Amino acid sequence: MTNTLIEILPGTYTIDPARSGASFAAYHTIGKKPVRGEVPVRSGTVTVADEPRRSTVSAELDVTGWRTDNPRRDKDVRGKRFLDADRHPVIGFRSTRVTGSAQGWQVVGVLSVRGGSTEVSLAITGMEPTVDGCRITATTRVDRVAAGVTTGRALIARHVDVELTVTLVS
Repeated sequence: MTNTLIEILPGTYTIDPARSGASFAAYHTIGKKPVRGEVPVRSGTVTVADEPRRSTVSAELDVTGWRTDNPRRDKDVRGKRFLDADRHPVIGFRSTRVTGSAQGWQVVGVLSVRGGSTEVSLAITGMEPTVDGCRITATTRVDRVAAGVTTGRALIARHVDVELTVTLVS
């Protein structure tokens, strides 16, 4: 998916959780291979305005579905020391602005994690039409410490790379 120039008609679209998700790569501070995993999308809405820069995005990821290739690590990450999924079962995103340039579209907003929040910028890296809407991919780098996940600083690098794939349906 590389076409970021398709037109999406103005209107309100729902993110289809069954066809959407987030993948991530977290890095060790000592240079080992990255830890890769996935987090399911719980819900979301995209409102495309007549003037694209006035569009809005909101989405929630389901922290209880955090998965890597290591169930023991997953339980620890979902636990009180890291994401505290029992008290904070979602990671939320709410856009504050949408910008476009020759380099592509950016959706800037507030990412809420574990009761904290930080600004992130999602770079739209692909769009393609589907039978009932469109599929969009976006990437971002999250500063987990700024977002409130401060545990593990000696072992886990500060930044986590995230790729989102969402299917919008009308």
